[in-house]
Amino acid sequence: MPDQSSATPWDDDLWVAERAVVLQVLREDHPRRWTRAELTVEVYDIEPASLGRALRRLKAHGVVHVDGKEVWASKCALRMDALGMVSI
Repeated sequence: MPDQSSATPWDDDLWVAERAVVLQVLREDHPRRWTRAELTVEVYDIEPASLGRALRRLKAHGVVHVDGKEVWASKCALRMDALGMVSI
């Protein structure tokens, strides 16, 4: 097994995909709800399998809601963003 002590979060495809999704669903220049197709277009450099895993993981942690083909930020994520705790 590779040594994880030297790995950075940027080396983890799932970490990158989750971050990309969160940044998209918190955008102010887009309606609150996103379709999976829209997310796929916006995060074109994320593999579809990684995007799907990221959505499942973010949903499990209460960061986003996923209903069929729609995805949107949870109230908690929106509030943390409003408090300035989500940044690039």
